[in-house]
Amino acid sequence: MSRVLYVYDCKAARARNARRVAFTKELYGYVYTWKTKKGLKQRRKPGLIDRCPGSTAISDSAILVPREHKASFDDLFSRYKDILHTYIFQVDEYYEEL
Repeated sequence: MSRVLYVYDCKAARARNARRVAFTKELYGYVYTWKTKKGLKQRRKPGLIDRCPGSTAISDSAILVPREHKASFDDLFSRYKDILHTYIFQVDEYYEEL
């Protein structure tokens, strides 16, 4: 199965913290909490990695994605191209270290 490796760097985002946080939330998801009469409720909003089966964060700034989900990740990375430097590699074979 062919996969795509996204390697990104968000050094330019240091000055624009809100954009970096928005990107991270869209990619990895987040947990939100609210008060009710019965106490605190908590839910997790899934990120793009969660919604695309087979996608894996292999390091802090590298994502391995199945080929069929490439369009979704291309869209996300293109929306944040003002703060990210992205490198995209096609991976035909990879091995998981045991």
